[in-house]
Order: sequence, then C-alpha cells, then structure tokens
Amino acid sequence: MLTLFRFCVIILEMSKSQASKRMDVFCMNYIAARQAAKLWGISDRRVRVLCAEGKIHGVIKEGKSYKIPADAKKPKDGRSKKKISTITDNTRYLKWNDDVIGHIDGKNAVTFLVPDHNEVISLYTLGEKHWSPEQFIEFLSERVVSRDRRDIEKILFRCGLSHYDVLRIAEITRGIHPKDLLWIAYNENEKLENIMTNVFQSVFRQHIDLVGDSIDTPEGYNVKRYGVHDGRYGIYKQRINPLVTDVESEVAVYLLSQKLGVPCCPAYRTDKDTIFSEFLYDFSREYVVHFRRFFEGSRSENEYQNLIGVRPQYKDDVARMILLDFITRQDDRHLSNIAIKMSDRQESFYPLYDNGRSLFYEDTEEIVEKAVKNPITYMTSFGYSGTYWDYVQEIAAERDIKLLINLDISEDDVTAILKESGFAGYRYDGALKWIMNTMQLVTEL
Repeated sequence: MLTLFRFCVIILEMSKSQASKRMDVFCMNYIAARQAAKLWGISDRRVRVLCAEGKIHGVIKEGKSYKIPADAKKPKDGRSKKKISTITDNTRYLKWNDDVIGHIDGKNAVTFLVPDHNEVISLYTLGEKHWSPEQFIEFLSERVVSRDRRDIEKILFRCGLSHYDVLRIAEITRGIHPKDLLWIAYNENEKLENIMTNVFQSVFRQHIDLVGDSIDTPEGYNVKRYGVHDGRYGIYKQRINPLVTDVESEVAVYLLSQKLGVPCCPAYRTDKDTIFSEFLYDFSREYVVHFRRFFEGSRSENEYQNLIGVRPQYKDDVARMILLDFITRQDDRHLSNIAIKMSDRQESFYPLYDNGRSLFYEDTEEIVEKAVKNPITYMTSFGYSGTYWDYVQEIAAERDIKLLINLDISEDDVTAILKESGFAGYRYDGALKWIMNTMQLVTEL
C-alpha cells in the first residue's frame, strides 16, 4: 500500500507532466484554416474538411473555427485510390467563347496567353500567367458538379463514371458552366456553340420546359436545371425532399424583399414542388462573378468586414443583405451565393439569390417553437464566426437602419406573403412570428 507521502509525490509528478503538456500547447504556434489553405495550395473549405475528419495532427477546434499547428504537414489526398487522371496527353486550349486565352499541357499546368482578357478572367487569374496542376484542379473543382450533391451517384452514372474524378468530369463536360464563357477545347478550331450542344446532347438528359425549349444541365435536373419561363432565363429548382419547405421559402423571401426594399432575384412557383428563379443579367454580354473570387489568402473572422473590405462601394448592399437574411433566418449565405454583375467594364451588386434555405425550411416543430420565443439564441450564423444578430448590431452602430430598409410592414402584409408562398401548419405560424419578432428587434436598435 502506498504511503501518503509517496501518493502525494506521484500526484505532484503527474501534475507537473500535465502542466508541461499544457504549456507545450500554449507555446505552440497555430494558424487558421485559410492560412493553411494558402500554404498547401488547396481551398480553405478542403482544409476544414480535413480537420473535421481528423486527418491533420494537433488540430484544436474552437467554436466553428480550427487552430492548426503551424508546422503541420499537408495530408495526402486519399479521396481516390486511383492515380489522378489527365484529360489528354496533348496540349489543350483554355478558351473564352472562341478566343484562346491559355494552353493546358499534358500534366494539367496552365499557361495564360491573355491573363487579363476581360474582368472575369482577371478575377480568376489574379494577374498570374501560370497555374500549377493543383491550382487548375482546384479551379475545376469549383465548376464541375459537387461531390456533395445528394444525387451525385446518378450524375456519375450518366457520365459513365464509377467514382468521383474532377478531371474526368471536366473532360466530359469540357468545364462548361452557365456562369461564364470559359471552357476547354481540344484544338484551336473548336467552337463553343458546337461543343456545348454536343456535350449536352451526349451526356445530359434532355428535358422540355414550360414553353417547349430544350433544357439540359451539368448539375442534374432533379434539383436544379436551367431553362426559360415566360420568356425569361433562369433556374428551375425542385423541392429537396417532401419534408422541407425550401420552395415556399424561396418565394416568400423574394416577396418580402420587395416590401423591405432589398433587391432580390424573382422567384415564381411553377408547380407544387418547383420554383423558377430568374437570372437578372444578359448572358451574352454580362457576367456574374461570385465574391469568393475576390479573396486571395487569409481573411478575418468578421465576414461583414471582409465583404466591404474588398468592395467598399457595396457597403449598403451588403448591409441590406444581412438585414434580409436576419429577418428571414437565412441558413445558406456564403461567398458562392453573393455576387457582382460585370457589364461593359462596369460592375454592380447582383440581386440576392438562393434564398430557399430559410424560414425554418427543414426545422422540426419543437425547434420552431423554441426559436420564435428567443430569436437571438436561435439565430443562424454568417461566415466563420458570429451570428446574423451580431452583424445587425454592428450595422446599427454605424448608421440608421431605417435608411437602408423599409420596416413599415404590417402583420397582414406578412400573412399575405406567407399564404401566397404556400406556407401552412407550424412552419407558417413560425415564419410569421419569426419575421415579426426580428423586424421588431431591428426597429428597437
């Protein structure tokens, strides 16, 4: 049996050891996910995934952020056991419409002939004349269908693939995306018009929209497809699943935005489970650029300051967006669904879009009941840290919110909007109470 003295000595030694370990942790240098992303040449989103999967040694999670040891090594990419494929052994061409702007070699390195061909290309290249294969693959991964889609297996099957491979998908789709005129050509004589038709007809199922035009999409038609409605070009979005109200929310946010005076892309109900979200730009001569393209390297934890830091001329627009998102309990605002419109060498803040994931679109009756009683506690987050309520207070401290949006909206107005949008049951009751409560909070600031 241990004597009391010996027991105390053991405890003291253990305490010293634990204190030493705590001191080691305290003295260790850490970096944020965005800094690691810059060092390793991958996206900060990929870094956060690696942290969440436990593939980076020594990571500490604080709230929604990760602290990564400064000397941590980039994990090997184990997402595919197969060797990364190359699109072809020959030189390919990166084209904007039918103009060659760069060469792609057999190892997927890119040399830009015209890195400043236009405003959009300049945003992509950031003045660089060369992309490494890793940079090119990262660029393609943001264009092709996401591996996180719910229907990714069906889409891969339609592409003739058994596993997710960014380069193979880019080979099949030629990297075509509706947001711009950039694509991959196999020879200098290929024309975008012909290749786009061939890709859509050979790979993606053809459908007919409400006015008889063909509709194809590299993103899968069962959730989102591009098409025309009443002579307007946009996206058809189907309900994510029968238990959510994303269709109703998309329409309701648009109708409410009109009352509040916040520019928003029109959203129309076309049937019980489908809405049409209209594009508000001329695809033939204007371009929409997501805000993620404006950031290179690290950015602060304050997303509001990040946005107005890169585009200070849109401070009021960003503030209006945050206020609308606060009032509608937006749960999916990120740098890929905030954009500017490029037109004739001029730019403007693009009206808000992708508003379906709001107004308790997937929440249970229990959560809704708790949230409407305490909106501040149940407020959604924006960016790496902070809730919408935090940012609304920051905006209110800077200026008079009543000069930004119209808060003179009655409960009857909101009731009419929710009923027109198709809300019913506890989500109707919850959405009504939430909107009225949050508008009151803003009014009192």
